[in-house]
Amino acid sequence: MPQCSIKALPIGRTPDQLVSPYQVPLVPPANCPAQRNQLNAAAFRDRSYPLTRSLYVVIPKNGGPEQQAGEAYAKLLLTDDGQRALAQAGFVPLR
Repeated sequence: MPQCSIKALPIGRTPDQLVSPYQVPLVPPANCPAQRNQLNAAAFRDRSYPLTRSLYVVIPKNGGPEQQAGEAYAKLLLTDDGQRALAQAGFVPLR
């Protein structure tokens, strides 16, 4: 179910530099869910929006199949298809 009643507030590291998690202009709540606010991807990429987290892939360095699978997965995430999949999952892609 779409979250149309939640209001995201701009936040910042200082009171005079608030950053919105969404691009402006914001979509009026009456237009939701047909229209949705778009993430302010630039603010997440450059970390000007303070509540960001990186996605890490931890790979065991044991020379075994776990390492090979982990390296293949990390490489996949950096491909165009992987970046699209991350975006579809709600993450902000690197590029």
